[in-house]
Amino acid sequence: MKIVLPPGVLYDQALLDTTAQLLLGEIIDEQVIPKDVGTLEHSHHVASHPEERRADINAATPYARRLYMHPEYDFRQGENRNAKGRWFEDWEPGGREAGRAAQIYAALWAKKYGGK
Repeated sequence: MKIVLPPGVLYDQALLDTTAQLLLGEIIDEQVIPKDVGTLEHSHHVASHPEERRADINAATPYARRLYMHPEYDFRQGENRNAKGRWFEDWEPGGREAGRAAQIYAALWAKKYGGK
């Protein structure tokens, strides 16, 4: 999942990385990542890309992409009650939490620099 600042938004890569970390925490709390023993869930990490004014949330397992791209799989929901494929979709454009990254970034910016 890519978190990119839109044009015109003041830029601070450390805040963008923190935004991605906090967003990842919310995604894990929502229990949407398929879970057996937790390897996939715990493999998610934030990658910083300052040259592109972006931060990514990635999974470091060889099977993550296959599971992500196949929401038709029958994911067990014993460990994570909302487990599904495409587990980032609620936070991507058009999803129910689409503006959440911008909200987190704005709050962090206001806390660090004051104002909006």
